[in-house]
Amino acid sequence: MPSISLSGDWTGVYDYSEATNFDPVTFHASLTDIAGVIWGTSLEKSALPDSSDMIESALNGSRSAREVRFRKVYTSDMNGGELPIDYAGVLSADGNRITGNWRFFISNPLGGGPFVMNRHPVKEAEIIRQLSAMIEIKT
Repeated sequence: MPSISLSGDWTGVYDYSEATNFDPVTFHASLTDIAGVIWGTSLEKSALPDSSDMIESALNGSRSAREVRFRKVYTSDMNGGELPIDYAGVLSADGNRITGNWRFFISNPLGGGPFVMNRHPVKEAEIIRQLSAMIEIKT
């Protein structure tokens, strides 16, 4: 499999184990991947009932072939936000989907659950704009 970078924008959803009453949570992530070292940020709506707060987090991890691992640490001011959350997943063959499971780094009654994230497609117009900007720099 040729090397595929995870750099780019992703949307996803994570769910809790069956032991909780929390609804699935959608999120947006922006990742940078250089030689298998990944980092970035994510933004999600709070899973707490009756909350409309948006929560930011920092992501740091690694990719080896199709195996992806990263840790999420909430950076927004929130109760319990200091608990790191570990994600482990598998990258699809085309490099546009990661599926796996998440869990709290330390014991937590909320446990963990499944997640999936999909890469935002890069639009042709954006590619042309980026290439045009590169050409202008060189001339």
